[in-house]
Amino acid sequence: MENLNSQQLIIEQQKLDLQKQELEERNKQIWTMSETVYKEKKKTEEYLKEILEEKAKLEIQKKENEEQVKMLWEQSTSIHNEKERIEKLKTQVEYRHKEIIDSVHYAKKIQQAILPSQELVNDLLPDSFIFFNPKNIVSGDFFWVHRIDEHKVLYAAVDCTGHGVPGAFMSIMGYNLLEQIVVKNQLDQPALILNELTKSVIRSLKQTNELGSVKDGMDIALCKVDFQNHTLEYAGAHNSLYLIRNGNLTETKADRKSVGISASKSTEFSNHTMNLVKGDCLYIFSDGYADQKGGAENTKFFYQPFKDLLVEIHQQSMQEQKQKLESVISSWKGDRGQIDDMLIIGLRI
Repeated sequence: MENLNSQQLIIEQQKLDLQKQELEERNKQIWTMSETVYKEKKKTEEYLKEILEEKAKLEIQKKENEEQVKMLWEQSTSIHNEKERIEKLKTQVEYRHKEIIDSVHYAKKIQQAILPSQELVNDLLPDSFIFFNPKNIVSGDFFWVHRIDEHKVLYAAVDCTGHGVPGAFMSIMGYNLLEQIVVKNQLDQPALILNELTKSVIRSLKQTNELGSVKDGMDIALCKVDFQNHTLEYAGAHNSLYLIRNGNLTETKADRKSVGISASKSTEFSNHTMNLVKGDCLYIFSDGYADQKGGAENTKFFYQPFKDLLVEIHQQSMQEQKQKLESVISSWKGDRGQIDDMLIIGLRI
């Protein structure tokens, strides 16, 4: 440099100044870039922080989801196990139900075998019908017919306490007791038979007036018809007798007590005697028909409409009367359930 002349020094100085200017410009650019990088770094760090926070939230959510999935799986397993248990119970219940229904159907066969056959009814009560409609498969109502001699017949409509299986037990017992009383004791007067039936029921069921003692009993309408002399004897426990003659209905009321412990300390049953004429129609029955609910207001059928219906149809054949009684009560009942056993016995003299 010492050998350079002044002109060269100037040129070199200018070069240095230019380089310095370039360096300053580059430094300025670098600074600007550094500032931009710093800002971008700051943004990146903030974004990364947000990502980490979101990740942390997702981790928590994932854990909660895993716990919920675990809980749902446990619930699903529990529900599946409970479903299997219920299915097993259902199968067991259906099997037991079938066993019970089969047993009840078999009990129905036994009850039907005990009741008088249609042939016997036709033989002893030639111009008659029996409308017998149990509420369940077996019935607490039953009918009974017995020949005394060539011209005299006893017959009864009986309504035992309850219906279904309990009522059927009572009906079988009641049927056998009536047979024993009439055959062994040689009784044929309706009132005396009911008095003895009360004693037999009390003995058979070991009934007492103590609390908890069985209080089951029977309501019954019992008739003795002498077809030769055209006479009728009747005794009743709650169940009346209707006689229709020339379009007029006469009711012979029953004693207001049932056969059983409730009648044991009260007066004896009343025996009613009356003369009959050809064409008289006699009706005895349980309370199931009149008590059946139905109609627009879901009320009982009641006894007065029952009487009116009998008067309306009494001149028809006995089978036509039975069919009419069936159709009327079916229409009255509609789709409602039957509330009690039904039994009506009609006889034309």
